[in-house]
Amino acid sequence: MSAVDTLLVCTLAGLVGALAMDLPMFLMPEGFTPAYVAASKLLRKPIDEVSQVAAQVVHHGTGIVGGFGLGVGVLALEPRLGLWSTVILATTVLTVFIINFFGFLVLPRAGFDADRREAVFQQWLFSAVVYGVVVAAVTLLLLPV
Repeated sequence: MSAVDTLLVCTLAGLVGALAMDLPMFLMPEGFTPAYVAASKLLRKPIDEVSQVAAQVVHHGTGIVGGFGLGVGVLALEPRLGLWSTVILATTVLTVFIINFFGFLVLPRAGFDADRREAVFQQWLFSAVVYGVVVAAVTLLLLPV
């Protein structure tokens, strides 16, 4: 498979992962709050002024960018580690990165009290793990072994 194909597959996997995490986000009380917080920081608007469309675009766009980053990691590491090891390692690193980037850099700037910040972070943690698992599974299903 060519490098472009690998990047496309991983980018698609990132979108599928972002779409899959919509379900747990929908089911949890603070589930979509991370999307609104991220959009508010990117748009430089208060959270309550962010539209649902803007939050969704930022959320799914971030999933796509994460998938592309995964593709870069796969291209760099796969010749040395093999496909399965590379995908599992790269999706683990990606998942840990998005959990920590949002949890420790973006969320604290939302202005929430400590209890709400903790609730949002715990729900984000679960949703981000769903993203990582789905991205890994889709990537491994679509890339030839």
